[in-house]
Amino acid sequence: FSSRTAAIFASTHRGDKTQTPQKGIIMAVAAVAAPPQAASPAVAVNKKKAHWVVSFLAGFASGATEVSVTMPLDTVKTFCQTNRTGLGPMGAAREIHKLKGVGGFYFGLPAVLLQVAGKGAIRFTAYEQFKLLLNAASAPAASVDFLAGVGAGFAEAFLWTTPTERLKVLRQNDIKTGLNRYSSLVGSVRTVATEHGIRGLYAGIGATGIRQASGVGVRFALYGRVKSAITTDPPQMWQSAAAGGITGCASTLLNNPIDVIKSRIEAQDGAVKEYNNTFHAFRRILSEEGAMTFYKGVAPRLMKISLGQAITFTAYESYSKTISGVTGL
Repeated sequence: FSSRTAAIFASTHRGDKTQTPQKGIIMAVAAVAAPPQAASPAVAVNKKKAHWVVSFLAGFASGATEVSVTMPLDTVKTFCQTNRTGLGPMGAAREIHKLKGVGGFYFGLPAVLLQVAGKGAIRFTAYEQFKLLLNAASAPAASVDFLAGVGAGFAEAFLWTTPTERLKVLRQNDIKTGLNRYSSLVGSVRTVATEHGIRGLYAGIGATGIRQASGVGVRFALYGRVKSAITTDPPQMWQSAAAGGITGCASTLLNNPIDVIKSRIEAQDGAVKEYNNTFHAFRRILSEEGAMTFYKGVAPRLMKISLGQAITFTAYESYSKTISGVTGL
């Protein structure tokens, strides 16, 4: 016997004068073998919710990190979608390089940097707030992430993404036209406001809202589920990246058609408009160019968004921890 076993045996034997030695041994062994009981906490500890300032700053920083890597793919994607000759991604990349050199892949970078960082800040902040509201309203748990993501997508589209996306597409369209009308962010805003009014910045708002709501809703709905399925103990950074990449692929395949429509509407820059609205653009593209046109630019967009979401979700989690640690929020 160990000293603990002997002590238990002695205690039980002294407490029961009629007890046999065999009975005392059985009780002692059972007492040693039983695992110690952990004290039950009186109150369950709730997981700390992200403060909106943390969500905003981490979202902004993760968006800026993403765009610094994926900008060339976005430029190729837009060039494919606005080109009517059926140019593929490799052909588009060669054409961009021929016309503008390496710098052509970063045409519109200030607008894109501002756009992606800003929408990341709005997206994650809005998502957390919508999620709080849905949980308070006792919404079905399985639908909370999707509905909060849809709300966040619409919020970022109307507050931020539509005007900045319009400027980005106009700048990238300069590669094809060679007019260089949108050479700077400030100059682009001035040109659009002068020629089209402030409403000109919101061209394609319907298509942009649908694209953002569907894409963000799917990503948030899938991310947690995919990550839970592949996460080990302890969690690894690559697992967040893989989950983000998978959700990016799914959302891209779902909403590439509306992205093509959005790019076509936003690229219009004359007094005569080829497309009046989202539904008119859909009908006209389908009848004149065929259904496969809605998947123009899908290859570079698939690479761009899957890589971008892998970066965004991983960076967001990392930035959130750092900012919370520094600020105490």
